[in-house]
Amino acid sequence: MKANEQVKKFIEECKKYGFTWEICGNSVLRIRKKFVNNDKEAFTFCDMFGPSCLDLAPLKGGSIWGTDGGSIGGYSGLKNGEYVLNKSGSGSRFMKELSKAIAM
Repeated sequence: MKANEQVKKFIEECKKYGFTWEICGNSVLRIRKKFVNNDKEAFTFCDMFGPSCLDLAPLKGGSIWGTDGGSIGGYSGLKNGEYVLNKSGSGSRFMKELSKAIAM
């Protein structure tokens, strides 16, 4: 699949589940969704669909971190009403195409 097709699919999935996205630095992709503080159902929704959105970004050799349920960051995310996941890697073609889409 070409990078522009991957970006289109990524954006569609993020919009479907209510996530926003941004590029931090040159190689970190971030998705974010806000919800009412301490809303466990909303947090669980984010934790179910956030990782699958990031899976659509073909970044390799990096890691995923943020306020997901698999870390102490999850408590902070739940308490503050914001779910954030970051993914690092070297998917330069994907990131270049996503940058173009963001600029539009």
